[in-house]
Amino acid sequence: MKLSNILLASSLFYFRIPREKWEKRMKLLKTAGYNTIDVYFPWNYHETAPGIWDFSENRDVYAFLELAKIHGLFVIARPGPYICSEWDGGGLPAWLAADGVSVRQDDEEFLKRIGTWYDHILPVLEPFQISRGGTVLCMQIENELDFFDCKSPVSYMEKLMSMAASHGIDIPLFYCCGQNDLLRAGGLTPGLYTAFNVYSDSNSPGTEERALHLYSTVSDRNMPFLITETNREHSYLKRLLACGAKLLGPYNQTAGNTMEWYNGITNWGTRENPIALMAADYDFDSMIGSAGEVNDQFYESRLLSGLLNSFPTEFAEAVPMKAEGMVIQSSQPVNAVIPLLHTTRGDFLELSNLGRKDTIRLQYRDFELTLVMAPLETRILPVNVVLSDKKRITLLYSSYEIGFVEEKEDRTTTAMYGYGDFIAVLDMNGEIKTVNGGYQDESFNLIVGSPKEIAVMPIPGLPDMKGKLEEQAEERVISHLSIADAVLPAIKFEKTPVQPMEKIPQYRGIGCYRFSVEKGGEFLFQEAADIITICRDGEQTDVIYGRGDSIFRQLQPGIYQIYTEIWGHSNFDDIRCKSLRMNSLKGIGKIVRINGREDISDNWLFDLDEQPVGEWYFFRHSNYNAIMGIDSYSRAVSPVRGVYSKWITVPDNADSLYLHFSRADCIIHVYVNGHLEADVLKDDPVVDISRYAKNDRIEVCLRTERKFSTDRVGNVTLIAGNAQTDCEYGMLPVETFKMPLQAVQTTYPIKLRKGKNYVMTLPLERKDGKEMKLFFQGKDIKLTIINNHRVISRLVLPNGSFPDVRGGSRDTAYISEEWLGAEEPVIWCQTIGNEPELEAVKVCYYSSVCDE
Repeated sequence: MKLSNILLASSLFYFRIPREKWEKRMKLLKTAGYNTIDVYFPWNYHETAPGIWDFSENRDVYAFLELAKIHGLFVIARPGPYICSEWDGGGLPAWLAADGVSVRQDDEEFLKRIGTWYDHILPVLEPFQISRGGTVLCMQIENELDFFDCKSPVSYMEKLMSMAASHGIDIPLFYCCGQNDLLRAGGLTPGLYTAFNVYSDSNSPGTEERALHLYSTVSDRNMPFLITETNREHSYLKRLLACGAKLLGPYNQTAGNTMEWYNGITNWGTRENPIALMAADYDFDSMIGSAGEVNDQFYESRLLSGLLNSFPTEFAEAVPMKAEGMVIQSSQPVNAVIPLLHTTRGDFLELSNLGRKDTIRLQYRDFELTLVMAPLETRILPVNVVLSDKKRITLLYSSYEIGFVEEKEDRTTTAMYGYGDFIAVLDMNGEIKTVNGGYQDESFNLIVGSPKEIAVMPIPGLPDMKGKLEEQAEERVISHLSIADAVLPAIKFEKTPVQPMEKIPQYRGIGCYRFSVEKGGEFLFQEAADIITICRDGEQTDVIYGRGDSIFRQLQPGIYQIYTEIWGHSNFDDIRCKSLRMNSLKGIGKIVRINGREDISDNWLFDLDEQPVGEWYFFRHSNYNAIMGIDSYSRAVSPVRGVYSKWITVPDNADSLYLHFSRADCIIHVYVNGHLEADVLKDDPVVDISRYAKNDRIEVCLRTERKFSTDRVGNVTLIAGNAQTDCEYGMLPVETFKMPLQAVQTTYPIKLRKGKNYVMTLPLERKDGKEMKLFFQGKDIKLTIINNHRVISRLVLPNGSFPDVRGGSRDTAYISEEWLGAEEPVIWCQTIGNEPELEAVKVCYYSSVCDE
């Protein structure tokens, strides 16, 4: 895998960008100087249900790759099977979990399912390989496997490689280390390249030391240093470039919008509630926003690209080393290791100011420099860099960076940029010349300016910019709407057992469980996820966010409709919460009427626990066992490992049986009749032992591990009940929402009624060549935006009982003018809190800085 230039790669996700905007985003990237796009291909976006495949319209991968080829953009293809990307299930279809398939393992059934995916996606990629005249340069298999407990990563990777080869994939294959754990991300799999994610705080002084270590790791195997994901600031990219990176892939550098129910959930929440809902607005302060607007990183990108294009093979073949003997005087922190990038045309020294604006003095070899550096600014300083062989011009050193070098037959032009006083020392055909500003003679032109002044110039190899960044966005204006009480679309119900939505089957969207309660009482909703709306006799009584846990509610007599909305399947595997497991399901697993509770916290037989935890455990009964409460034992050691045993009489006439732990501050392994049933989660301290409900009595053993004796199990309660068996289920056809004729225009703020649903429309003006976003201000409401019978955005405005919304702006929705037909978008507004209010809706239009 020999590269002739540095790959500067932006994520460009066709599944988050309207097809009509694909080419426009590619032109923006070319104008920014990017030469490569990295593209995920989500399995569940194309196989929408088992055996149902879609590669049309916005899913037309062939058309997308053809555009990339037309615009000369290299493609890094990433078809998974797992992609992460904060996407529903990380791209893995939800029916895999419903079928009990062991995902991301060297598992025969899983590999068989992957085979069907590869049978559909790889034949589309194959003709676009660079070996076939296309621009697909390499392909990643799997993704960040070192975050997952894969039992055999090497054999798993080998089988994926074999599948790829069977479909004619002959370009280099690689795997990505999510946390730099090479051995568990793919190991030393023969024939497979290694790439890394390199993330850290932008002001981390240790970035270079870490990057140089990774460079050494792959250099030992004669591989290039490939960074598939990293921070988006180009100052950070320059730090990695100086450490020998040949692929620089700032993740999500081009933002988008997640449509059609494909939001994910992930573990970016709080310590108390680790779940985070992924926003529809998939924008991480990206260089290119979801409406095609660009930020100041666009200037930085053009400057970095100008440098790389001026010395393409030199940077591709450059070797990093530590700069020895340097003296730095600074009042602010700088990078702990100063790398020197050696090329055949000279050296480049990297220095980063990691604090506030500062004046830094640098002594190296035989020169000194005084640098005025902005906060978090990185400079790639030239040292003995040949600007022109033919004219024998060498830049010995300078306080500014090189923006570009353009060599023509009669003249060499060099542009340099920076802040503060400028100095450059040149060797011009043997004559040493010091310049403190622009310089020009008959064969050499030196242009000096600020970063912005150089970035907006015509840069060789890059399309010219059009317009100014500060003029892209029009002023946000209030858009008044029409509003009416909503009538939910009719649901076609069918009789079904209470079970998760995926087993019914429904893999995304909103479903509804309907049943009758003749006698009021306490009910348990087991494994409830995600957004649970409880309605009684047609009136909304409660909205809960379920985390795959057990929810207890008092229900009065009536006909109940329990609406369950899948916000998304987890894109990441995290043991802290049931919904964050990659095999978790949605909806409701079981509905149980609670018939009795018994506190069983006292009088357990106790012994110290000295055996390893396994599937089976048998308590050593003895007349000498202590007997005590579940939290009574104290010992001055850490950890304190104990085992508690108790025989329990099972209540009569119950088919469902549970243990509930009120605190669960420690590790608790639950055994029944010697068999390990579950490890207790603090997030859901309810353990289902219903398979023992027909026993007369059972032995329960609790094996605990406490850091301190004061860590509590809490009260232990035996709960008995009977499952709700009479149930109907149907899917809510949200896409068919219509605006009632009796809608009225209103003014802001709009005070909404708790427990009600509304439907709204906005009059949106179409402006040729401009894209638009909507900005919603309010609280305690959930908004679903529907256009042309398609869900295009979902938003949850601030609500104290719901998880955080991350991965973009929770209040922002992108609208493509191509989507707007004769009808305006319809907005379904569901109240989800005690004080629902819509304060304002604003619209903003954006123009582009590149030619259309």
